[in-house]
Amino acid sequence: MKVHQNVDIDSGPEKALLSALEEEFSGLLFALSSTDRMKLLSELQGGDVRLTDLSRQLSATAQETSKHLSRLVDAGVIEKSPLGAYRLTAFGRLVMETIPSLRFVSQNRKYFMTHDLSFLPPEFVMRLGDLSEHVFVDHVTNVLTECQHLLGIAEKYFLWTIDQPLPWVLLKPLPETMHARCIMPSDISPASYRQAKNVLGIGSEARFAAQVRIGLAVNEKMGGIVFPDSEGRIDFASGFIGYSRSFQSWCHDLFNHMWDEASSKWPSGLAEVKPDAGTKP
Repeated sequence: MKVHQNVDIDSGPEKALLSALEEEFSGLLFALSSTDRMKLLSELQGGDVRLTDLSRQLSATAQETSKHLSRLVDAGVIEKSPLGAYRLTAFGRLVMETIPSLRFVSQNRKYFMTHDLSFLPPEFVMRLGDLSEHVFVDHVTNVLTECQHLLGIAEKYFLWTIDQPLPWVLLKPLPETMHARCIMPSDISPASYRQAKNVLGIGSEARFAAQVRIGLAVNEKMGGIVFPDSEGRIDFASGFIGYSRSFQSWCHDLFNHMWDEASSKWPSGLAEVKPDAGTKP
């Protein structure tokens, strides 16, 4: 029987390999740290472009532009075609796919310094760029108003995650054909459960999670999100809304992921309440 020995990565070839990988990564970050080089990469996302055209877009001399391009070539994100134009490499296209998420986080740095997204599945962290077309909503009153508006304009469906019901007052009945689903904490009180059902209607479906860590509302037209603060509590003091297809899809997909993870078992704390159709006693 072969015994595997612990590998000391602090010495020998393993350390050299790690050092080389870190150096390559640092080189990539340096290549992306220039506004001008990012502009060039954006131009190349549309296809092959010649040096003269890139210089014109950058409002720079051909020599200055060529220096930027050389750095990007060294980083492996672009290459020169046989016809002399520059283009993204396959690696470069992959790198550019990650930029929107980094840009979204950077643009909202102050918010994310005090909010925790560590609970999100990795695939949704990688897709944070889908939220780029957003409106940042500040102040709890504005957040609650936008969430209520989101429910009020729903026609086909409404998906909702809550840690506690919100004080909503609907000005008109919800469409009878609208499909509504809600994920609630498994320790929700009977009074809070009834309040949520009064908002969504008797025909709505509910599932339960040990902890609901994000406030999310989405319909066929838009989505809204509030993330937890650094202590893990959902923070309704500020959040994001978006009408773009990508924003709505991110919210919709995250809800479906959470719905699949949630339990359909009826919580013992709701023993006095009649179970919903589709839940398990």
